[in-house]
Amino acid sequence: LGRTLLELGGNNGIIVMPDADADLALRAILFGAVGTSGQRCTTTRRLFLHDSVSEDITDRLVTAYGQVKIGNPLNDNTLMGPLVDDSAVNAYKVALKVIEEQGGKILCGGDVLDVSGSFVEPTIVAATSDMPITREETFAPILYIFDFDSIDEAITMHNSVDQGLSSSIF
Repeated sequence: LGRTLLELGGNNGIIVMPDADADLALRAILFGAVGTSGQRCTTTRRLFLHDSVSEDITDRLVTAYGQVKIGNPLNDNTLMGPLVDDSAVNAYKVALKVIEEQGGKILCGGDVLDVSGSFVEPTIVAATSDMPITREETFAPILYIFDFDSIDEAITMHNSVDQGLSSSIF
């Protein structure tokens, strides 16, 4: 009956189908990916968008990411606080370098903020399923977007990681 603290890896995904309620999905994706600065085992790290909705959802997410209030997490207007420390900021920077080396395209974010504390921008990356970095868990607000044309393809990509504590489908 002792206390237990489990460190469980999460490389959690959301699948968005053509008939999804886009507004509901956007709110869930944004909070799931950014709400705790990407530092939660159930943070949304991978987003699978059906080809028919990919451009619209991606554009809307990029706009929403540009409006994320970053700062003191005790402030009611703040959505995203700092990373835990400078080593987490360094891991974020290393991941962004690897993303570019592996052919990922940063759609928004990708910078460390020039303020006191360990603050970074939430980042969206256009990714492909053959990028090894997308199978790793970087505890930072980096969201990988993958396009698909069939639910079987989306599930195969979704299940291609060793970790995953949560998943959703819209």
